[in-house]
Amino acid sequence: MESNEEKQQRGEERFRRLHPDWIAASRLGSACFYIFPLLIAAALAVLGAIFEWSWLPLWLGGLVTLVFALLFIFATFRVPVIRYNRFGFAIFEEEVEIRKGLFFITETLIPMTKVQHVKLESGPILRKYGLAELKVVTAATTHSIAGLKAGEAESLKRTIGELARRTEE
Repeated sequence: MESNEEKQQRGEERFRRLHPDWIAASRLGSACFYIFPLLIAAALAVLGAIFEWSWLPLWLGGLVTLVFALLFIFATFRVPVIRYNRFGFAIFEEEVEIRKGLFFITETLIPMTKVQHVKLESGPILRKYGLAELKVVTAATTHSIAGLKAGEAESLKRTIGELARRTEE
């Protein structure tokens, strides 16, 4: 008789993982995004102290800067690892299953009959690491699998496209 842990581990095996380079790419993207509010908060705190602005006491500017610094550290160093560990996808003949989440994990089943088209995107950060983002488009929404090696993403795009065509016929 199987234990719950064995069943869960067997269920985990069906999911494919992103490429490990995705963590570095995600960290770089987060750092680029979160550095601006941190710099603005720090600049306002310094300017408030220099010009003795009454509307921005030094303790408040320092507190806001500290909050943004903690947010920067968490979003840049911890969130990409959590998202990497919780993301998985599986492609079957009749559906695509995607599991993702940061604090709340969602599992989405996308029937191949609902797939309208599949596309690849690769911004400058993903290209730097040789990665691409696969997007599965349905009438309702777009589902993303970011962090695949470019060649693997192209192969999966063709596979999903062929499976979607087969289920239509």
